[in-house]
Formats: sequence, structure tokens, C-alpha cells
Amino acid sequence: MIDIMNLVINKVSVLLFITLSCVFGQDSNLDSSTIINYSTVSRFHLSNEITYHYNYSSLNRFKKSKNDIASQPTFINSERPLIDGTSWKEYPDINYFRLSSMIGIIGVTNTVAYMYQRNVWYTEETTVFHSLEFINDWNKYQQMDKFGHFTDAYFTSDLTGKIYRWSGMSGNTSVWVGALTGWAWMLEIELSDAFMSEWGFSWGDMLANTAGSAFYVLQQFNYDALGGIHPKFSWHKSEAWKENRYHKDPQALIEDYEGMTFWLTINPHHYFPDSWKKNYSEWLAPLGLAFGVSAKDIAYYPWGGYKEYFIGLDIDLRKLPIWNDWNLFKFMKSEINFLRLPLPTIRFSPNGTWFGFYF
Repeated sequence: MIDIMNLVINKVSVLLFITLSCVFGQDSNLDSSTIINYSTVSRFHLSNEITYHYNYSSLNRFKKSKNDIASQPTFINSERPLIDGTSWKEYPDINYFRLSSMIGIIGVTNTVAYMYQRNVWYTEETTVFHSLEFINDWNKYQQMDKFGHFTDAYFTSDLTGKIYRWSGMSGNTSVWVGALTGWAWMLEIELSDAFMSEWGFSWGDMLANTAGSAFYVLQQFNYDALGGIHPKFSWHKSEAWKENRYHKDPQALIEDYEGMTFWLTINPHHYFPDSWKKNYSEWLAPLGLAFGVSAKDIAYYPWGGYKEYFIGLDIDLRKLPIWNDWNLFKFMKSEINFLRLPLPTIRFSPNGTWFGFYF
């Protein structure tokens, strides 16, 4: 069973808390917006607003006066500002108030979400720990729940990784701890399912969870190759739910499998050579392509149905040239970016081809 509702609750709570923290608890002695990047390594996905470049190999340091040297940019702990509003630190510089507060928020959010699950889904008969037969489980719902587990694990790993960086962890550590947090978040769900007679521990779900967190790690450490790829999600209330065609009435949107669409988006601007980017409009930089998948006729019989495939336009909200003067707004754009916006789309299915705005 996927956990998109947990993800939404988590994101909203964390966004609210970080907003308050940034307003009332910012460090006055460090403004990451003043840190000027001189590295050409793009794997740290630097903010596009950094426009000043220095070629230190051409400087004659011995001829510099003391005033000239003092006027050069200072790099604290090799920090590099990222497109999501956080900074990549080579060494940890932990703000323990931020870290302990965020761990507390994550814990409270997890508890609230888990109690919500227990009241909505975990009211059925329980039994001993048991697992599902792999093939039978894998073929259920046209793998839509597996796409959901991959996406949820990725988003949770990405969100908590940002939180750990914001709290002062080094870049490398934030990635590994974020991936572990996302994976553990999903493991908790599987362990709960394992005692429900209607469900069970799903090795297919765990495979998808691991793949989602692993992709996050690979993306962070291979940003040149994978930084332009982003998983996204969209949902609309399906006709099957409206017409009561589900064999069991959905309790929330995360059970409306026919209304879900999972996307993999590609931003071509990310892969442009630097010479192209110089002459490319910053308003066109967010424009990309989205490839999606959904399923139909699985409401009444979960092992039946068929897939629908989509191709359409996408907008990478992180690259929009607005609200880049405040790291909080960069962070918010990066989080909202997990939703694929209603944009022109072509749908391919056994029933024919359709074109229009789709969410």
C-alpha cells in the first residue's frame, strides 16, 4: 500500500516549520546568498543566480595588496549554494537547534501519519507476520503501487536530505542519512502491513522502496548525468471511484489507483553545454518533457486492466527565474516541483490517442 498521503502531510508540516524557523531563527553571521561559486563542477547543482566567476590561476597573488586580498570572496567550509536553497558543505557545521527541532518535527509527523493510517486502513483483522507471494503481488494493480513506493521513497529521501543539509550536515552525509530515512519511513509501512491478514509484507514494495532511495543517492553523486531527471506525481478522482466501481470503496486518494499518474520528467536545459546556456532564455530553461504511466480497469479486479502512457510538457519549478533571492522560496519551489502541473499531454491507450491538458 503506497503512502502518498504521508508524503503530503510530511511536506506540508516541514514547509510550515522551516518557514517559521527561517523567520525567527536564522543565523545572522552567515548569508549563503553571498557565497560566490567559482567551481565548474555542476554535480553540486549550483543556483543559476551565481553569475560571478573568477579565474584564480590568472591572478598574481604576490602582487596583491592587503586590501585587494581582503576584498576577494571568502569561502566558508567550501560551501556551495544549491538550487534547492540549501548549501553543500564539505565538512559538517551542525546547528543543533535546527537538527533537533527538525528531527522532532519528523517524529511528530510520522506519529500523526501512522495514527491516521491505523484509523483508516489498519482496522481490519490482524494475524502473524507474513509476506505476500512475489509474482502475485507484483502483477496487482498493473504495478501502480510499485511506482508509488518508488516515488514516495525518492521524495522522502530527497526532503530529509535537504533538512539535514539545512541543519549543517556535510553534503555527503546528508545524502546517505536522507536516503536511509526515506527507506526506513517506507519500511515502517511494510512492517505494519505484514501483520494485516488482508495484506502482508511485500518484497516487491521493498524492492521499489530501495530503488527509489537508491536513485536519490545516485542522482546526488552523479548530478551531471541524472540531475535533469525528476520523478513526479499527479492525481485526479477517477471515474471508477465516482461510479463506485471499486471492489472496496477507497478511503482516500492513495487507494484510487486509477486516478494516479506517475511521471519521469527530463529538463533538456540541464544537459546543454555552457556555451548554449549563455544565450538561452532563462524563462525557457524550466521547460522540459514528461513521460507518464497510469492504469485503468483495475478497480474491480486488481489483476486485470491495462496501462496508459503519456508524453507531454513539463516545467521544472526550481529553474523559474523568480523568488531566487530567499533560500526559503528556493526550497519551497523544489518541494512543490514533485507535482506535475496540468499541461498539454498526449495519452496513448488501447482505446486510442487523446490530447489535452492533463493532471
